[in-house]
Amino acid sequence: MRQIDDYDLRIIEALRKDGRASYRKLASIVGLSNVAVRDRVSKLVKRGYIKGFFALADSRLIGKDVSAIFEVETNTNEFSEVVGRISACEEVTKVYEKVGAPTIFVHASFSNIDEMQNFAESIYKIKGVVRVASSMIYKRHKFDPSLDV
Repeated sequence: MRQIDDYDLRIIEALRKDGRASYRKLASIVGLSNVAVRDRVSKLVKRGYIKGFFALADSRLIGKDVSAIFEVETNTNEFSEVVGRISACEEVTKVYEKVGAPTIFVHASFSNIDEMQNFAESIYKIKGVVRVASSMIYKRHKFDPSLDV
């Protein structure tokens, strides 16, 4: 696979700031022609460096006023099943695996506290879940959805 160069990195950075930037705008930022930028963006998408383009919705404006993080510890034998069941939940936006103990961190958004409580209770019912700790998010200070981490 071809390594990306400085032009590709600058295109990616520009698109992270404005995913709707035109090829013309990108070309002026990176110093290439519109055609060269279009070809590079196409190749970056095809090779997986850019995973997609999407609209970033304001969770509160679409009725998801409650956001929480759950730390879910599982039995080693049921880890994959627990991850699959939790990942399939509509409320869940992110699932991260922790190094070491069979633990995942789950971010989920809800319309209200009752929905969050119901979700937490449903996690306890999944076979293999050992412990659940939850924290409601009070305020977000930094958020960068442009990197897939």
